Amino acid sequence: MGLVNLGWLSLPVTVTWLVGMANAINFIDGLDGLAAGVSGIAAVVMLVVSLFMDQPAAALVAAALAGGALGFLRYNFNPAQIFMGDGGAYFMGFTLAGIGVIGLVKSVTTVAVLLPYLILAVPIVDTSAVVFNRLRSGKSPFAADKLHLHHRLLQAGLSQRTIVLFIYAMTLWVGSLAMAFSDIPGGGAYALGATLLMSYASWQVWWRIHKS
Repeated sequence: MGLVNLGWLSLPVTVTWLVGMANAINFIDGLDGLAAGVSGIAAVVMLVVSLFMDQPAAALVAAALAGGALGFLRYNFNPAQIFMGDGGAYFMGFTLAGIGVIGLVKSVTTVAVLLPYLILAVPIVDTSAVVFNRLRSGKSPFAADKLHLHHRLLQAGLSQRTIVLFIYAMTLWVGSLAMAFSDIPGGGAYALGATLLMSYASWQVWWRIHKS
C-alpha cells in the first residue's frame, strides 16, 4: 500500500477536490432530507470500503459522519423540522472529500483512486452539469437557478419525497458499484440488488411523470 504520487499536481488536485465536494453537497441541498440522505449513504459506503481496504482512520471518520447524517435525517426528512444550512452542507461535503483523501486513495491501484468519484458521482455529475450550463450561458457558476436534477423533477410534477427517494436510490446504486469494483466479498450481489432497486425507482419516476 502507498500513496498515489501526482507530483506538483497533488496540491491543486486535492484543493479542487475538497472545495468542489463541499460546494457540490451544498448545491444539492435544495429539498428536505436530500443532502443529509445522500451524505449518509455515501458515508456508509465509504465506511465499508475503508474497512475492507484496512484504513481504520478513514473508516472511523466515515462512521461518525454516517451516524450524524442519518440521525439528523430523522428530523430533516420531509416535512423537515430542522435544517442544516450552508454550514452543515459544507461540513458534510468537506468531510466526505476528506475521507476520500485520507483513506480511499491510499493505494497504487487506479480503481482505488477512482472510488471516491464513483461513490459521490450523483452530486459530482449534477453540480458539474449545472456549472457547465451556467458558464455556457455567461452566468456566474454560483448564480442561483432551477437547473439541478431535483428542480427539474419538481418541474416535471413529482413530489419532494419521491424525488428525494429516487436520488437516494441513485446514490446507493453508484455506491454499490464502487463496492463491486473494490472486490468486496458479495459486492457483486449488492450491486445487482441496487441495480434492481434503481430500475424500479426509475420506472416509478417515469410512470408518475407521464401520469401527471
